[in-house]
Amino acid sequence: MPAQIPVDTIISKILDGIVQAQKDYVEWSGDWLWNAPEYMLNIYIAQKIVKIDGAKYLTLENSAKSAMDDAGAVGKGKLHSNIRANGRFDALLWWGGYKPRAVIEVKNQIRNVNNIKDDLLRISKVLQRKSEDSSFQFGVVAYYTSCRDNKKFTAKELLEKRIDNIFIDAVDLLKDECEVIPYSKSIRVEDDSAWIAAALLVKIVQ
Repeated sequence: MPAQIPVDTIISKILDGIVQAQKDYVEWSGDWLWNAPEYMLNIYIAQKIVKIDGAKYLTLENSAKSAMDDAGAVGKGKLHSNIRANGRFDALLWWGGYKPRAVIEVKNQIRNVNNIKDDLLRISKVLQRKSEDSSFQFGVVAYYTSCRDNKKFTAKELLEKRIDNIFIDAVDLLKDECEVIPYSKSIRVEDDSAWIAAALLVKIVQ
């Protein structure tokens, strides 16, 4: 049986996709990624993931209900409303054996945990549903955010505080349900502004 692709590798490529999207959008438009449509991040993230060596598949805008069924995570009883079964996942990473492995939700220009609260709760409920039988292993909320200097703090300082607060609040939100682990690239500073590619890994507490 082939070795599974490490989670750290997957998240690294997700962040690489966001960085590349920022770079290309600046080249195309002269503007930063926060002004681009969110689906641009989805496409760039997908392009990076599919180039990873190893068995996997990736779908975009996959039906949530269909994914839950394919993962063996439906069973009896109504799915939790936070799963939003009638909706779609931004991206769905599959094991090489055609079973869902991870939900990936993507957000552009978030400022606080409220901007991703629904995504975090969704992933948590997906992972908890029939967890002993389900093929789902983890979920990721990936995001881009940027800001400018203000009168008191530099843009870099503001972003450091922002991503710390997002992580702390995410842990508090899911503290009784799942573990949250932060990932990010380095903050990029340009003149009076700064931006960062970041992600939160969500998984069942072992």
